[in-house]
Amino acid sequence: MKNGFLILFLIIASSCIINSCSDESMSTNPNYKLSFSKDSLSFDTVFSTIGSTTSGFVIYNHNSKPVSISSITLANGATTGFHMVVDGTIPANNQISNVEIRAHDSLYVFVSVTVNPTKQDNPLLLKDSIICITNGNRQSVQLQAYGQDVEIFRSKTIHNDTTLSGTKPYLIYDYLAIDKDKTLTIKPGSTLYFHKNASLKIVGNLKAEGEQKARILFRGDRLDKLFDNVPYNYLSGQWNGIQVLGAQSSVLLDFVTLNSGKTAIHIINPSLTSSPSIVINHTRIQNFDSCGIASHNANLTLWNSEISNCRSSCLSLMGGNYAFVHNTIANYYNDIYAGKRRDGTPSVMLLNSNNDRHAPVPTPISAQFINCVITGSMSNEIMISDTTRNTPLKYSFDHCYLMSNPIHSPFIKNVLWGNPRDQLFVRSTINKDGYYDFRLTEESLLRKKADIQISRQPAFCFDMNDIYRLWENAPDIGAYQWQGK
Repeated sequence: MKNGFLILFLIIASSCIINSCSDESMSTNPNYKLSFSKDSLSFDTVFSTIGSTTSGFVIYNHNSKPVSISSITLANGATTGFHMVVDGTIPANNQISNVEIRAHDSLYVFVSVTVNPTKQDNPLLLKDSIICITNGNRQSVQLQAYGQDVEIFRSKTIHNDTTLSGTKPYLIYDYLAIDKDKTLTIKPGSTLYFHKNASLKIVGNLKAEGEQKARILFRGDRLDKLFDNVPYNYLSGQWNGIQVLGAQSSVLLDFVTLNSGKTAIHIINPSLTSSPSIVINHTRIQNFDSCGIASHNANLTLWNSEISNCRSSCLSLMGGNYAFVHNTIANYYNDIYAGKRRDGTPSVMLLNSNNDRHAPVPTPISAQFINCVITGSMSNEIMISDTTRNTPLKYSFDHCYLMSNPIHSPFIKNVLWGNPRDQLFVRSTINKDGYYDFRLTEESLLRKKADIQISRQPAFCFDMNDIYRLWENAPDIGAYQWQGK
């Protein structure tokens, strides 16, 4: 009896195995096609000799039987610089054969690209495709990348007067330093990409003069995307920034954009007898992980410019002489992608010492603000700290919009005190409609509130975007003049 049950069990088990094998038999039905998570992969600009980040797609078999992919092939072989990894395997000669996918299963294909030098200044379009042959069906995923030659600086110090022509981009690793008494001139349209933690260190002089239609750009070197619609450039902290280290340095920035680093401009000058000279005009400083400008004992003028969205202060000034005219200082920092928010520091900080409670070092300061807007996500965006009580701390605000508790001082006049509900800008958040936009709306409270006598002066009569401030004969507060509908 027991033997009978055993025989019956073996018959049933064998039947199951046979049926299972039948169910798992490879289908050659030409109607069984594969599905792909993407029909194309596009890489943003890839620097020559520097490999891209890795992207990829998934191949699905939604059919009820397994299939065998006869071949997965990179169409142009290695000639375009694309590389693929199929389900963990690097194919020899850019082709792999007889790849099985079970029913309702999938496999991953990862792709990267390394671009050979293109020997030209402009980006070169590269195209290729990955072709899959299954049961006689030919299916493909298109590949595209732009290759760009760059000039690479690694831990380089400039010992002679040097000009960067801007014919092709520059990629900086570690640092690019300007030696004492030497000048680096950067021509309009130049782009400087900085790798993680890289800096521009100025002991000598910098002259970066762009143009309205050919701005100079300082930014990180990640050109890919965090998500499909989110470029890495939206993340702060991707490079260090500019460090001014010379007590007698001269820095000129005109029509320049700096974004997404740690501190945009850090002026470090312990001397009280000499100060670097910094002139900044038509410049946009945005999205920094610490400060926009952190200055210790400098002579600095800033006009027709924007400093926005810094995790700490947009302006942190400790000693020195400062003049600010027609600027937009707006701090709505909220790095939702990295989970970082503001650290609670006001947008503008004025200090007359080194802020060391135990051993304060006096640093006399004078700061003048005219036709400026200072605002942000906090109810009080200005801190004036007189920590020594016997060190000069001079300041004035005239024809400004200030998000602050009212400050009673004879040096503050014609000021609009801000309210969080005030309508000022086109967009002070980042959302589905786009990135921050600190141009004015038609209803903005900043319109027609600037001191026209100041706006008439040649240095200030054109705004950040080269719009004439007096076209309505009533200039607006801030870096941007409303330009009409």
